[in-house]
Amino acid sequence: MSPEEAGTGAGGSALVRMTPACSLKLLEEPAVYNRETDELYFVSDEAVPFLESSASGVAVPGDDAGRAFVDFCLAEGILEPAGAPAARKLEFGQSPLPSLRYLLLHITGRCNLACAHCFQGEPGAAAEELGFEDIRAVIAEFEGMQGLRLMVSGGEPLLHPDFWRINDLVAGKDIRSILLTNGLLIDDGTAARLDFNEVQVSIDGIGASHESLRGPGTFERAVAAARRLAAAGVQLSVATMIHAGNVDDFGRLEELVHGLGAREWSIDLPSPAGRLGANRGLLVDPAVAGPLLNLSFGGAIHEPAPGYACGAHLMAVMAGGAIARCGFYGGEPAGSVSGGLAAAWDRVRRTTLEELDCDCRFLAECRGGCRFRAAEDGGERGVDLCQCYRYGVK
Repeated sequence: MSPEEAGTGAGGSALVRMTPACSLKLLEEPAVYNRETDELYFVSDEAVPFLESSASGVAVPGDDAGRAFVDFCLAEGILEPAGAPAARKLEFGQSPLPSLRYLLLHITGRCNLACAHCFQGEPGAAAEELGFEDIRAVIAEFEGMQGLRLMVSGGEPLLHPDFWRINDLVAGKDIRSILLTNGLLIDDGTAARLDFNEVQVSIDGIGASHESLRGPGTFERAVAAARRLAAAGVQLSVATMIHAGNVDDFGRLEELVHGLGAREWSIDLPSPAGRLGANRGLLVDPAVAGPLLNLSFGGAIHEPAPGYACGAHLMAVMAGGAIARCGFYGGEPAGSVSGGLAAAWDRVRRTTLEELDCDCRFLAECRGGCRFRAAEDGGERGVDLCQCYRYGVK
């Protein structure tokens, strides 16, 4: 759409406004974030006043550069025609540096499964759980810190007694909300009621290989859940853990994931923590697992702050209230919910690329891989062998 096709205001000038799904973020550089598509667009400082004004409707600039910028924003769904000014104010401020973009929020330790690879420990009635007001405060602070993706997990998050209040809470926030689930509680009514931007279902093999990890009868239920979500118009993604039982399934898994209409296929390896410590036979040689990582697809890759290894923009809130650099480091908290995200983010330990004992031409892409996995293989500064085999340097 061209500026000429945009709406006109009372004075006859073409008006455009920022689409409801987009918001302005001040990260390392100013950016526009589309929470529906998960796209992040870095913009110049000069564009910020125009974009801020576009929240309620702004006239298309008369110069060629301004019109070209508007053309681009219209094509990308950042701006839309505005027949008249509307009441919207963008709430934004400067993020911390590096920016906290991704928050993994474990709302409960309760689970309806006892997966052989889970790092969360044993499920039970006495599992740890965040209260609703703590969850509300965490989400509000994350949004104020210019956060992008909120990943709500467990345990099984649908078992939280206030889950539907949490579902209502995430609707309309200036962040992308993603529900991580095993799918067993997703019926047609649940799928239709969810207000998350995306739901990720775990499918860890075909038939018996999935069930060797998650238990009898779970495969068909997980696939049925994915189909219900897709039918309800929910953006679907699939997560798969590579384990000894599924390495020969990836051809059929790839067909299944594409057939489900998933927007993203996230493939990873479990780390030797939690119950996997007693099930180490599930671990796969990095030479076999690494190349399988290349089958993953989808998911916007947002340009990271330069110089940092993996995890520079991520933090995790555990169900007991601890805040850590990621879920695997829950036993080494940087803070707590009662102290707030910002204070924990100031204390979280980050690794720079210069500190790593690896140096190859793919370092900027893999950023050293998983630091927890590297530490298990021999040292916090060492290589993540799975990434080395993924990129063919081993």
